[in-house]
Parts: sequence; C-alpha cells; structure tokens
Amino acid sequence: MPSSPKVSLQINLSPGDYLHAKYLLKHQLKALSGQVDEILLTVDTRVSKGRFSTDWEIYKDALNTFLKTEIEPGFKVRIIFVDYSKPVKQAIAQYFFGGDHIPDKDFRGGPFYAYFFGLFNAANDLVFHLDSDIFLGGGSQTWINEAVQLFKNDASCFTVSPLPGPPHPEDILIGQDIESKIAPYTFAFTNMSTRIFMLDKSRFKTQKLSLKKPAIRSQIKALIDGNSNADLPEHMISDYLKKHHLKRIDFLGDSPGLWSLHPPYRSKTFYAGLQKLISDVENGGLPAAQNGYYDVVDEVCDWTEGRQNLKNKRWWKRYFSRA
Repeated sequence: MPSSPKVSLQINLSPGDYLHAKYLLKHQLKALSGQVDEILLTVDTRVSKGRFSTDWEIYKDALNTFLKTEIEPGFKVRIIFVDYSKPVKQAIAQYFFGGDHIPDKDFRGGPFYAYFFGLFNAANDLVFHLDSDIFLGGGSQTWINEAVQLFKNDASCFTVSPLPGPPHPEDILIGQDIESKIAPYTFAFTNMSTRIFMLDKSRFKTQKLSLKKPAIRSQIKALIDGNSNADLPEHMISDYLKKHHLKRIDFLGDSPGLWSLHPPYRSKTFYAGLQKLISDVENGGLPAAQNGYYDVVDEVCDWTEGRQNLKNKRWWKRYFSRA
C-alpha cells in the first residue's frame, strides 16, 4: 500500500504578532503537531508601513527569544527568517507567478511575499498554512489525513480548510459566501482566505498565478502610504480558482472534527481575555452564539475598542466617502 503524502505545517509570524503568538502558537502546535511531518515557522524581517507595522520594533527581540526558549525546546520546528534578497525573490516569483517580480507587501502594507516564501520553503508539496492569530477547536487528530484524502478523491479540490467556526446544530455557516454544500458540515467555495488553508503547491509548477492591482481607491491608498500597488494574495488565488474551475472545501471531518476561529480586531480587552478564550476553544466552553460564525462574536469578546481603533485608522476611507 502506498504511503500517505507528507504534509508540512507552515505558520507565518512577525514581531507585531508577539502579544497573541506567545499564547496562540502553542495552542496551534498542540492541535496539529502530531498530524504533520514538518513544522515550519517563518518570521517576517521587513517592517510594513501602516497598521501592520504596529509594535514591530518593540517586540522583535521578544518574539525571537520566545521562539528560541519556549517553542524550540518543546516542539520539533524549523524556524526560518523571510529572505528578501533578489535571487530568492526571483526564484519564488518564477515558481508561483512565472516572472521575476513579486511584491513585498500588499496595498495595505500587509504580508504578500511572506506567504509565498513560506509555501516555497516548505519541504513537502502539501502545505497546511496558518496565520498566527487563528484558533483551532474540536481537537481532531485525524483531520489532516482526511484532508489529504479529499485531494486524492477530487481533482477540482485546490484548497482545504477546517470548518469556519464551531459547528452550528443546523449544519449552516453564517456570513459565508458558500458555493454549495456537498456533505454534512462540508462546504465548497470559489474564493479563499490566506488566513488558513491547505494546498498542493506543486500545481503552481504548471499553472501560474497572475499578479493584479487592487481597486483604484486602494491603489491611491497604497501610493499615499508608500506600499506596493498589489492586491491581496487571496484575491489572486480566488481568481485562479475561478479560471481553472477549482474549489476550496471547508469541512469539519470525523468526530470531534476541527474548526477555526478568527479574532476580527485587536484590543486590550482581547489580549486580557486571550488565555481564557484559548481555554474555552480547547474545552468546548464557547457560548451557543458563536456556533456557525468564523469571527469571534461580541458575546465572546467585547469588540467596541477594536472597532473604534480600526475606524480611527481608516481616515482615507472617510476622506473618499465625501468625494
């Protein structure tokens, strides 16, 4: 019997992630380390402009120390720092885009090159990617193998992700743009998110992504802020799905299943309650109001401060809304 394909777990980190990563990274590794053949942690080295640069210099050394003293001794990880040198960037641009250029950041100043650097450096073609702020509930230790089978059984399956949000008793997702429901707690989409996904990167050897610019207002924002004039990677991959008639599948899997949760904002309230939130996710302590929702709801965390902080930073949108 042929052996199952090997899978890499790849997690993006940057200094600005330290305040949540010092708790969430162990939570993520606890959920997944026993299911994968490699764990690759990629640490960004080029500071962004705008909101993604917050606390970068303050926590750069703290993040590195945390990884060295608390992660490496307890988990079999490979830690690499994002290399922005020209030869490396060209190799990655060729692999994914078939050209010599790849942007450092997206139009917001968010990570762009770092995503592809992580995928490129994973030792295996099957890569399960996580952003550093993703919670994982359910506790399944078979989900990765189930995902591998989806790739084997369905040639149109391009990305696979855990169910977005705790399972709703009515087997629905709330606030998600679903293409179709294909099985219990299993949904197909024609778009994707770079926050959490599993894919077979070998597809890019023959079918390349296409770089694209964002909407005109976002291009103006990029110009004002001094960022790359590049759309979000997830938009480019979503275009790729549509072009090649592929799909993303999100599924819970065999009991107890695996599901993901994402915090939509950052705030003092969020950080203060983070350890309890992790415990509630791991131990099934979330309220019923969270079921079916991918983003952490207000009943779980008071997001008033987070919404106000983001509103204050979006001055450019208020400016254009008056035009």
